[in-house]
Amino acid sequence: MLSRLRKDRSYSIATGTVLILASWLTDSFLDAVLFSEGPFLQQLLHPQAQELTYRLQTILFLLVFMACACRKSQKVQEATAALEDTVAKLALEKGRTEAILASVPDAVTVQDRDFRILYQNPPARQFKGERVGQHCYSAYHDREDVCPGCVVNECFHDGLLHRQEVTHVIDGQTRHIETSAAPLVDATGAVTAAIELVRDVTERKNRENMLKKQFAAIEASMDGIALLTPTGDYLYLNKAHAEIYGYPSQQELFSQTWKKLYTNEERQRLEPLISAAFEQGHGWRGEASGLKKDGSLFPQEISLSRLEDGGIICVVRDISERRQSEEAIRKLNGSLRQQTLELQATNRELEAFSYSLSHDLRTPLTTVYTAGQALAEMYRDLLDETGLSLVNAINTGCENMEQFIEAMLVLFRVTRTELACEEVDLGRMADDIIAELRMYDLERSLDWRNEAGMTAWCDPHLARVLLQNLLGNAWKYTSRNEHTCIEFGQGLRDGMHEFFVRDNGIGFKMSDAEKIFKPFQRCHLSSDFPGTGVGLATVFRIVDRHGGEVRAEGEPGKGACFYFTLQAPQHQV
Repeated sequence: MLSRLRKDRSYSIATGTVLILASWLTDSFLDAVLFSEGPFLQQLLHPQAQELTYRLQTILFLLVFMACACRKSQKVQEATAALEDTVAKLALEKGRTEAILASVPDAVTVQDRDFRILYQNPPARQFKGERVGQHCYSAYHDREDVCPGCVVNECFHDGLLHRQEVTHVIDGQTRHIETSAAPLVDATGAVTAAIELVRDVTERKNRENMLKKQFAAIEASMDGIALLTPTGDYLYLNKAHAEIYGYPSQQELFSQTWKKLYTNEERQRLEPLISAAFEQGHGWRGEASGLKKDGSLFPQEISLSRLEDGGIICVVRDISERRQSEEAIRKLNGSLRQQTLELQATNRELEAFSYSLSHDLRTPLTTVYTAGQALAEMYRDLLDETGLSLVNAINTGCENMEQFIEAMLVLFRVTRTELACEEVDLGRMADDIIAELRMYDLERSLDWRNEAGMTAWCDPHLARVLLQNLLGNAWKYTSRNEHTCIEFGQGLRDGMHEFFVRDNGIGFKMSDAEKIFKPFQRCHLSSDFPGTGVGLATVFRIVDRHGGEVRAEGEPGKGACFYFTLQAPQHQV
């Protein structure tokens, strides 16, 4: 710039010198030729005094003019240089500003007071393409006027920073968009434009929502959760934490130390344990005795974890109920052990009773039966009709007693036998049992219905006993019918296979449906239909041991139906 000023000064001096010489020559020429005041050379070299005065005044005027012109030119040049310097600085600042805006990951636009886009950074161009010169509302939202709630419009109105968050569905996904606008003012303070920043805050919003849910879960937790400083002072605690220690408000424990919640003896016990665990880089978990606000003690379980900044997360659980439950369980276990001993003693008595049934009772019974038969054969001619009836009564009683003992042994074996389950074809087993029953009465008219493919996962021996009792009852209680109808089938009840045995026998009253499954309970006289009254009790025990249920339906004179369930087939277990 200094060299330029020197060059311009030299140019001005040369120009001034040329102008002075030109003025002198012009005056000399005019005086010699136009005014005839003497020869040109005389006027050029030796002008008259008056003429010389005029010429000197002209030269002085030219010198003053040239000085002013030089000064004016210098100021113009200085202003031009300053302007060029300012423009260069503005260009540099504009480049820096554009570089900064280009590096912003969010979409940034600059808009004038007519909402015309003056600038877009690369993310803004990627979002909607090159839109410089277009109105924002038409370029981005396909509208003909300003969008409702536009933050740029509000910024133009009050000249303040505005921020807004809206939710849009973009490509089928819900996105949270944050828009902010800041005013750009001129030297007078007037708002001439605004810079708008559009940011996708979906991830932040999702994290905030997740934090809210986590915070809500912490607040709803039944366990006491707290955050402590490295020195053990409370920074945060949920409502349950305060309530566990008997404090109605969380505020009462803020900035308080955890040591307030334990006795001196308990603190002296806990501090070394916790410190040792933290020094090894581990958390600590154990049981302690907490001190409530009212001074009472309660058992608790504590879990402590160390954060990177030295803070501590504390989780506390009141285990008073658990301790009470454990004590109740200990008492219950003691009671169960006593009941087990009593049950073992009962089982031993049952085994002794079973032995008596099979040996001790059968031996005298056999003796009586044998003696009765011998008496009938040896003294038949000596006995009158009454004596023979008495001997027959003795023999019949012995036979009934033998059947009773056998039924009791079957019931006992059903209760004691260990299950050996397999897939059993119940339909084929029922056919075999009916074939055996028909051998006793070949002349009876029988309609036997048996559904094919009925299988069950059960003990085959007990399943045979079950069907023998049910089908035997059906055979027995239809013996007085001219035509016997017995059906064995299955159906679905509550999603389980339910088998049934139905007959057209004498039936029973539904008021007797509960008692018929109890030992020695009968609905009919033994003189009409012989039996021990143990068969259906045996059925109940077998079904119960298989985890099933048994029920009965009947109506006097219209037959009966017995339903039962067993375990599911093996492939369904």
